[in-house]
Amino acid sequence: MVFEKLVLRTEKIDCTGCRTCATDYEADNLKHALSRLNGVSKVKVDKVTGKVTIEYDIQKNSASKFTDRIQKLGYQVEIESMEEIQ
Repeated sequence: MVFEKLVLRTEKIDCTGCRTCATDYEADNLKHALSRLNGVSKVKVDKVTGKVTIEYDIQKNSASKFTDRIQKLGYQVEIESMEEIQ
């Protein structure tokens, strides 16, 4: 039996448009859209600061897919930081 090493990464994305989420419903929609992407284990959307934090398996996804999804939802983004979790 071969086991692959699971490598999680946390992306912190500055979603400037997320500060304009008028309701929790909008923030929840963004969280739901990102949570449905392959390999995503956790998503946090802070509509006050505009920060989106995504924890995911790097073998199944990438930061560019997250920023693409956020932009398709009509928000502007900038990757703030990355952190690998072993």
